[in-house]
Amino acid sequence: MLPEVMEIVAGRLFARSPARLRGYRRRLLRGAVYPAVVPAAGETTAGVLWEGLDRAALARIDRFEDELYERPRLRVETASGEERAAFVYVLRPEQRALATDAAWDEADFRARHLDDYLAACRAFARERP
Repeated sequence: MLPEVMEIVAGRLFARSPARLRGYRRRLLRGAVYPAVVPAAGETTAGVLWEGLDRAALARIDRFEDELYERPRLRVETASGEERAAFVYVLRPEQRALATDAAWDEADFRARHLDDYLAACRAFARERP
C-alpha cells in the first residue's frame, strides 16, 4: 500500500521499510487501476513492510480491501535479509480470474491515477470511519 493511501485508509502513517515476498507476484486487476498480489511459484514481489499497525488500523484496512482479499500471515524478507512474519493482502482464490497478466506499474499509477484514487480513498474514510 502506498504511503498516501495508508495514511488515509488507516488514519495515520506507520513505520515502514522495503520488503520482498517470495512465491507471489503483483498484477493489475481487470477493470481496475490498482493491483493484487497472487501466488506465483519462483517469483518475488517487492513491497513495503508496515510496522506497528494496531487493531483499529487493521480493521480499517480490512474494510477497505473488502471481500477481494484475504489476509494471511506470510514470511517476507527485509532489506537487511531478515525473515519476518507479516500480514499480506492476497487476492482470494475465488477472485483470481480478475488478475491480468499485466504487471502493475507504480510510476504509471502515480502519474495517471493517484489523485482520483486518493479522492476515492478519502470518500471511503468519511463513509466508514
